[in-house]
Amino acid sequence: MHDARARFAVRISGRGCGFSCFYTLMAALSLGICAPAFGAPAPAAPPPVASPPSRPSTPAGSGPPGAPNIQMLTAQLAHASSRPAAADLEARIEQMRQHPLSPTTRLLLRRAQADLADRKSLDAVADLDDALVLQPEVGILWRDRAQARLAAQDLDGAVADLGVALHRDDSDAVAWQILSSVEEQRGDWKAAYQAWQRVLALDPMAADGRRQAERLRLKAFGQPT
Repeated sequence: MHDARARFAVRISGRGCGFSCFYTLMAALSLGICAPAFGAPAPAAPPPVASPPSRPSTPAGSGPPGAPNIQMLTAQLAHASSRPAAADLEARIEQMRQHPLSPTTRLLLRRAQADLADRKSLDAVADLDDALVLQPEVGILWRDRAQARLAAQDLDGAVADLGVALHRDDSDAVAWQILSSVEEQRGDWKAAYQAWQRVLALDPMAADGRRQAERLRLKAFGQPT
C-alpha cells in the first residue's frame, strides 16, 4: 500500500496571496490544467462489447427518491436555529460524504485520524496519500489531507488540496474552516476572514462561529473608528 502513494502538489508562489491565489487554483482545476494524475496513462480501451442494460447508479450522497440528500441537509443547515440542531445536521452530512468510501479507504482514514490525534502529522499525510490512490474522486479525502498537511506546516500543499476539495464540493463548511485556518497561518487575515464568512453562510450555528468571525474581523480590519 505504501509503495503506491499519490504525490499531487500545486505550488502557490509568494506568501499572503489569499483568495486571489486560491481562486486562481480553482479556475485552473475547472479547466483541467491542474488535474491530478495517478500512475501511468491507462491503455487504450478495447472495442465495445454489447452488454445487457443495467439500472442507473445512485449518485453519491443521495438515497431513494424522497430521502434526504446532502443538498437538502445543507439547505437545512443554513437555516438551523440552534447549535444542537446544527450539530445533528453536520454529523449526518459528514456521514453522507463518507458513504462512497470503500472499507480499505475507511481504514486508512481512521488511521490518519488516529495519527493526527497522536501528533504524527506526516504519518497522517502518508495514510491519506494511500487513500487518494484508491479513491481520488472523493472530495473529503482531499479535504482531510489538507488538514494533515496544515498540521505538518505544509501550507501550500494544504491550499492545493483544498482547491481540489472545494472544486468538487464548495458547500463543505469543514473545508472552508480549514482554509480559514491555513490563511491565518499564512498571516493573510483578510483571506482567513473571507473563508470564515463562507463557513457562516453554510453553517450559521457553527461551533464558536460568531466569536471566531469577530476575532478574524478585528485582525483583518482593526477596531472601527
